[in-house]
Order: sequence, then C-alpha cells, then structure tokens
Amino acid sequence: MAGQIPQNFIDQLMDTSDLVGLIGEDVTLKKSGPNYQAKCPFHDDRSPSFSVSPDKQVYHCFGCGASGNILTYVKEKRGLDFIGAVEFLAQRQGLEVPREDVNPAQERAQRERQRLYDLCQDADRFFQRCLRSDALRTQAVEYLRGRGLSGQTAQTFGIGVAPAGGQALRQHLQSLGYSDAEMAKAGVLVEKPGRAYDRFRGRVTFPIRDRRGRTVAFTARVLDDSKPKYLNSSESPIFHKGKVLYGLHEAIKANRTLERLIVVEGQMDVIALAQHGIPCAVATSGTAITPDHLEQLVRLVPQVLFCFDGDTAGAKAAWRALENALPLMDGQTEFLFLFLPEGQDPDSLLVESGSDGFNKQLAHAKSLTDVLFEQLTSTLDMSRLDSRARLGTLIAPHLKRVPKGIPRALLIDELARQVGTSRDAIQDLVEQSEAAAVSPPEPITPEIDPEPLAVPQAEPGYDDMLIPEDTYDHFEPVPTDDPTHFQAPPDRALEKLAGELLNCLFQMPELARDLPASTEPGWDAPELSEALECAQLIQDQTITQSSLLLGFLSGTPLGVKLGRLSQTASALPVDLAQSQFKDLINKIQRLQDKRDRNAMIRKPGEKTAEDLLALLAKRKQKAKN
Repeated sequence: MAGQIPQNFIDQLMDTSDLVGLIGEDVTLKKSGPNYQAKCPFHDDRSPSFSVSPDKQVYHCFGCGASGNILTYVKEKRGLDFIGAVEFLAQRQGLEVPREDVNPAQERAQRERQRLYDLCQDADRFFQRCLRSDALRTQAVEYLRGRGLSGQTAQTFGIGVAPAGGQALRQHLQSLGYSDAEMAKAGVLVEKPGRAYDRFRGRVTFPIRDRRGRTVAFTARVLDDSKPKYLNSSESPIFHKGKVLYGLHEAIKANRTLERLIVVEGQMDVIALAQHGIPCAVATSGTAITPDHLEQLVRLVPQVLFCFDGDTAGAKAAWRALENALPLMDGQTEFLFLFLPEGQDPDSLLVESGSDGFNKQLAHAKSLTDVLFEQLTSTLDMSRLDSRARLGTLIAPHLKRVPKGIPRALLIDELARQVGTSRDAIQDLVEQSEAAAVSPPEPITPEIDPEPLAVPQAEPGYDDMLIPEDTYDHFEPVPTDDPTHFQAPPDRALEKLAGELLNCLFQMPELARDLPASTEPGWDAPELSEALECAQLIQDQTITQSSLLLGFLSGTPLGVKLGRLSQTASALPVDLAQSQFKDLINKIQRLQDKRDRNAMIRKPGEKTAEDLLALLAKRKQKAKN
C-alpha cells in the first residue's frame, strides 16, 4: 500500500497549476485590475461577484462566500476528496503522484484497512443490485414505497436489500477474493464454532458512509414485525459508532453551503427529511450523541438543532446532548432543541403534515439555555428564596463546563437574574464549583442475532423498481435566528490590532511560531481567538503558503474572512510583515497590561499587596527589556 503524498509535491503542484485556466473552463473570466472576475460557479449569480487572484492563486465569492485555493476548487466543483483532487491536478500536468515510504507494519495496517473499505463497498453494491433482482425485491420495494420514498432518494442513500438465507453475501464476497476473517472484521459476517453466515438477512439495508463517502458499515431493517427491528454492523477498524454520523456525507453533498444540521434519532428520519426537501439531517448508529459527533458538526455549521421525540427517552437523549454541547459553546455555533409531540417522530410528522408542518415545528425550537434552565427549575418553586438558591447550586457546575467567553458570561447573567442576586456572587459560585459530571450513556441492549431464515422462492414479472424523481429542487434552509444573539460589543482597539495580526499571518504563515499561546496572560481575549486559531492550524498542519491556509479553512467563517482579505489586502514585503507582526504583538501586550492595571485600580477592594508587587515587578522587567 502506498504511503502519504509528500508535502513538497503538493506545494510544487499548487505552484505550477493554473487556477485561472482551470476556473476559466467553467465560467467566463474577465480581467479587472490585477484580478479576474466572473459569475460565481457555485451559486446562481446574476452579476459578477466571483474574484480570482492569479498572484495569490486563490478565489473568493462576495455573494455566497465560497473561497479557497486550487485544491479546494477541484474538491468542491468536481466532488473529489483531497487525494482525488491532488491526483486530478497531477494528471492535468502529466505527473505521477509520488508516495512516501512506510515501514512494513504501517504498510500492512494500511493494506488491511483498505481491504475493509473495498469489502464494504463491494457489499454495498451487492445489496443495491439485489434490490433490483433478488426474490425479496417486490417486498422491499413495497416497503420503501409505503414509507413514501422515491427511487431517486433510494439511490441517493444507496438503499438495498439483503437476501434471506445466510450465505448469499458470503459467497459473493468469497468470489471476489475476501476471506471469512475479513468479512467478520468488517462486521458483515457472523462466525460461530463450525459455521458462519451473513449478519444481514431478509432486510432492507442502509449503507453508513463516512465524510469522504466511503461505505464503512450498514444498518438493516426487517420487512416484517420480527426482532430486532434494526440491526447494525459491529464496530471495526474503519467504523466507530461514536464518531461516524449517518447522513453527514449526503448532507454535505446535497448542500453547497450548510446553514444548519438537524440531529435526529433514526436513519429513516434522515431519509424522510431528505425526501421532503430537507437534506440536512444526520443520525447516530446505535449510540447516543458523543463529543466526537458534535466536534464534527460545529466545524461545519453555525447552527446544530437536536430533534427528539417528546417522550421520556427523548428527554434523556436531549439532556445527554446538552451536556456534551456545553464545552463547545464558544459563541460560534448555536445549539437548539426541538421536542416533537409525544408519539411522533420526524418521519411520522412528515407523513402527516409534510415539510411545511415540520418547518412550523422548527419555529418552536428552544435554545440550549432555555432547555438547561427549564430542566433544572422543573422541580423548584422559584417564588421561594431557598429554591432560587438551590437553582444556583444546581446550574453552576454545568456553567463551569462552558468555555470562558461571551456565552458563559451571558449564562451567568441569566442565572443571576433568575436567582435574584449579583453577577459577582454567581461568578464566584461558578468558579468555586466542580464541573458537572456527564451522565453515563444508556446501556445498549445486545442485538439478538437470530438464525438464518429459509430462502423464499423468486417470483417472475417484476416492474422496474421506482421512477426516479428529483426532490431537492425546492429546498431552502430555514432561516437561522439572529446571529448576534451571543455577541457583545468587542474592544474596538484590540479588534483592529487582531485584524492586522491576522493579515500578517495570512501573508506569512511562518510567523505563527512567534505568536503567544492563548494561555499567556492577556491572550485569552475573544477578539484574538481567530488569530490564535489560525496560528494553531498553521503549526499543526505545517502550512507555508497563504493558498494552503485558505484551502484548509475553506467553508468556515474564518475561511470566508481570509477569502475577503486575499482580495482586498495589499501584499506586504517580508521584512515589513515581520517587523509589523512583532510591533502588533507588543501593542497588544501593552493594551492588555493597561487593562489589567485599570481593573485593579477600579476594584481596590480586590487587590492585595502581592498583586501590586507582582504588577510592579512586571513593569520593571518590561522597562529593562
């Protein structure tokens, strides 16, 4: 198995590739000063709002916010992953993509993982082919039709059927050269002493794909009332239930820009929403939502909406999701919760009321703050002083898990208001509290694996499966709430310095090594978060070019900001950028020191002799330097 692509080859490939020429194959570019302009290839652009910089080898649309480098463009426009984009550009130049050598153990592990990816993909093709030819075809199609799914939706999500019996998939994969051990490791074969048989039998299958679109596992549903209703692949080296989200790949593929992702409880809910023109839902596979799941979502969208059934189980699932979301409340992502009427799920609601009815329900979604306070005040009489005091002690440990910043400050303000005390008192209570423990997940009931059933006889004369139809033409994301909800007036002076700092980092990424860490005194201010995030990414990914940085951040709010910067900021000479960068760091440090001194002067009751001596020593040390 080949190793990684050398970074120097990627850098050379980007230096020698012609971004203007490539984009010019898709849209008509016109020279405008040092740049080129055109109607955006990513959205319905009535007037040219798309700009391409041949010098910086980056593009930016002032309409939809699309921005990036040549690799980003190829990935977005051609629907390729990173490796595919590199191979595409190399092929255009007649180059062979080199690979770095790996040691035998790494090579063996990579080869085994690739075999599992290939095996799952071959199993996926087999199940989809069976939906057109197997004896269960009629029953499976009737089931899908009964759930209101079109042929196009079935094709989009790769729905198939697993033959009854127990040996069909095994024999097919054996004919392709796979061993029983590989099938068992991939989670599609059950091995017992002296025998082995297919895990999925007589069921409709739903492939679970990772973000790159590779099939890594399956969920399968019975066609009758037998148990278990749903059966999932066992975990494998390529499938971890706590990391993979069903429907995420399809949601990214169906939406040029995602404004929100809806987290639902079941795969059929994801598919039903897509069928009704809302292709932005994801679901877990046999587990509660995890921090790893949420980390993926907050990188993609400004709003995550949890949609749960209005029963006791739904309430418990919502609380676990809330607990996992608290550490991610940085003001960049809004978390909302929607509780459906008891006895309904998204699928049944869509059948009853259609997308209009579901969108009306979305208008009743509650913020994380509302759910937190409602849950913890539900058993308290807030007209009583002792109940209000009790509320403070109940919520403070949860607020301790929220990162320092604007959301945490606003939560403290709200708690102070409801308790009826000062903000400083609540602030002290939060600081002195131990962070709340996260509720343990519900134990997962082991899935029963019944013995293989007898194979039904095929019946001739089936019609074509379904007439494909497009269900995504009329999708419009539901508008998000006011994005300023969690924003407080920034420090304008610090904000201006932070913007200039970000410009220096963008033009000379190697300066990132000289930027202080967020743990340094004065460098934890919200105004500096973007510059620090940018510097951390540069160092983690060893980024040496502005275009590479823009590519890594493509589709993020910071990427959009850098995209605008690439089109408006003047290029800085190396020596000027270096000196300006150092000057900015000194100015920021002096500004923050001044803030600290003023804070002490304004609050004389809080300073101690040790504080004043430490401050004096700090000023003397700076004077020496």
